[in-house]
Amino acid sequence: MYQPGYAVFITVGSMKHFDRPVTPAEVSTDLHELISQLAPDSEVVYVEVVPLEGALIDHCFQLVDKYVEMHGGQVVVGWSLWELPTLFLEAEFHCVWRNPEGRLLDISPKKSVTAKILFLKDGLRIYDGRQVNNVRRVLHPDPMLLKYLETFDTEFDLLNRGDLVGQHGEIHLLGSEANQYHAIQSERAKLYLRLLGLFPKVGPYHPCPCGSGRKVKWCHKEFINAT
Repeated sequence: MYQPGYAVFITVGSMKHFDRPVTPAEVSTDLHELISQLAPDSEVVYVEVVPLEGALIDHCFQLVDKYVEMHGGQVVVGWSLWELPTLFLEAEFHCVWRNPEGRLLDISPKKSVTAKILFLKDGLRIYDGRQVNNVRRVLHPDPMLLKYLETFDTEFDLLNRGDLVGQHGEIHLLGSEANQYHAIQSERAKLYLRLLGLFPKVGPYHPCPCGSGRKVKWCHKEFINAT
């Protein structure tokens, strides 16, 4: 799946639209329900993103484990929480580094720049070397949106089937599996184009696209749409 984080915009005339989840600016009722589903009574905190230069994307557990061996501190397991305003919420199984002074830092690089993540600690979860699918909560039950999100579940199932379980990095598919993968990507691309009209315009009370964990009005007001 795409890496959640800093929002890239689709420009339609003078309007700017979100096209991917960003760091939530508050724990809404729907987000609280998602948190309760994952790790009730666990702490939710904003964690600064300080990515290690040259490190691989989407390898947080291997990265933080190695960093702890070299620099001390602890691995803290939990979930990165993301929001595509008005459409869906998303939780990504993740870990961060607690440095020897006790400060939490997200040292894992992102595909797009983001200042902070909203992190849900989960002391009951352990990483066993297997991938964990993202958990999503739909806010706008549009049939096309549901089909679009289903493509990520289908892709996850395909890439974690049989001997592929536990594999990391670049995965090479052959034959029918390669055909299935390309069919998933094609279907997702078609649905994405059809969904453009649903993507919300950036408003003053939306989470800021910079990933600060603040609302646009009190962060980067230049992202607000002209009216």
